[in-house]
Amino acid sequence: MNKFRYLIPLAAALIGLTHAQAQEVRQINRIATPMAVTNAPPGTRAVTSMRPVSAARVEDAVKKIADAWNTPNLEPMLADSLYDKSRLTDALLTKVPRDAKLRVLAIQSMQTLSQHLQNTASGMEQRVSRVSVTARTQIEYNDPQTGFQRLDGTNEFILLITEPSS
Repeated sequence: MNKFRYLIPLAAALIGLTHAQAQEVRQINRIATPMAVTNAPPGTRAVTSMRPVSAARVEDAVKKIADAWNTPNLEPMLADSLYDKSRLTDALLTKVPRDAKLRVLAIQSMQTLSQHLQNTASGMEQRVSRVSVTARTQIEYNDPQTGFQRLDGTNEFILLITEPSS
């Protein structure tokens, strides 16, 4: 009987807790994220409605980058604003085998991030689209010790594609 003397008040207290609201006071801290680019670059103007870039143009651009990869033709294709652009080109020269080739296996997704209109030197107007492309790629090369190597990967490319505005 003495064992159950404490069990009844304990059970009553637990039943009473189900009606109590469990609350805690915490401050909401936002997770820091980069600001979205909403303004067009200086000397350009924003489009009224975004037009998707054709899949053929995007695939062609990614193929050109893959063909230029691990060659001196890649550096002019890279934007001056690319973070550590020289570090990338140096790494390709020093760490990647000379015969390595980049193959695009599949384009998984593409999304137009932003668009703006700008005038060319000849006075014509062109649409500049910033496009994100996710592609499955494969690096192929011959290793002297292990033979032919294939390295699969998934990469995101951010492309600037210019086309006539009309």
